[in-house]
Amino acid sequence: MKTRPRNFFLIAIALVATAFQLTALAQQGWSQAQIFKQAGKEATVNAVSYNGDEIWVVGADGLVARSYDDGRNFQTVDLKVDAGLNDIFIRKDDIWIVGDAGTILLSTDGGRSFERSPYKSRGAGSTDAIDLYSVQFTDGERGFIVGDQGLILASSNGGFSWREQQSGTDAQLFHLSFQDERGWVVGTGGVILHTDDGGRNWYPQRSGTSDDLNRVYLITDDVGLITGDNGALLRTENGGATWQRIRLRTADPLFGMSFIDKKTGWIVGYKGQIIRTYDGGRNWVEQESGTTADLFSVSFHKNRGYAIGRDGLIMRYYEKR
Repeated sequence: MKTRPRNFFLIAIALVATAFQLTALAQQGWSQAQIFKQAGKEATVNAVSYNGDEIWVVGADGLVARSYDDGRNFQTVDLKVDAGLNDIFIRKDDIWIVGDAGTILLSTDGGRSFERSPYKSRGAGSTDAIDLYSVQFTDGERGFIVGDQGLILASSNGGFSWREQQSGTDAQLFHLSFQDERGWVVGTGGVILHTDDGGRNWYPQRSGTSDDLNRVYLITDDVGLITGDNGALLRTENGGATWQRIRLRTADPLFGMSFIDKKTGWIVGYKGQIIRTYDGGRNWVEQESGTTADLFSVSFHKNRGYAIGRDGLIMRYYEKR
């Protein structure tokens, strides 16, 4: 009987190992990608952004890191920043990051280099120490930031300079969402603010709750969702003229949201809570996350997504389509 060459078996073993690795990566549902560490300790990760190619995370102590391999390995970006970083927004090669103590960072070359972006302080008192929580750009030039003490900042030149807008509140403002000229901001005490003229004027909307509101996401010009503490989930079908509470089984805080189309989206929250909708947020089903860690942020692209949580936890989601 003819014997097979020795390298045949080596090739076969390599193919089996590769197939096993691909199967593991293609496992459907949620699984732990890794525990991210910084300086040898479990890191505090506050936000994640995924565009289908790269995963970016930001967090405490100036943490900025990116992954090119589905979250198995991350490369840190040393920006010489000590402040906590709370949010990241990516649009093509432009990247904006905001954080504590008025930190605003801007990259125009896909993250190869960053520079600080200043904003003008209020009145006689310095606002350099005001913490910033959320940033979003509607195009390459127009962007907005929200933070403590009711602060709303706007830029018309890609984030190279910022001006303050009058919010009419001193609440902590945690998150914002814009659709062209129309925008929404949410914060402590059930605060919802709305603009329909690019932020020149802001008006309060009734939330029907005093719970802190953590994230807002407009799926279309009219349909939007807000997450908050105590299991708060609000939905509008008329651009925020009225908000209705969606009843859920959880009473734990809910945070990050991500949608891949007008119907399909995810929300994450405390104690490993992950819920999913197939009908634009009218109804929600629980998903098994495999963790009880608090989850803060989630980002999806097509059939793959990532969520980050307490103590450096990074979760991966995949489903066949």
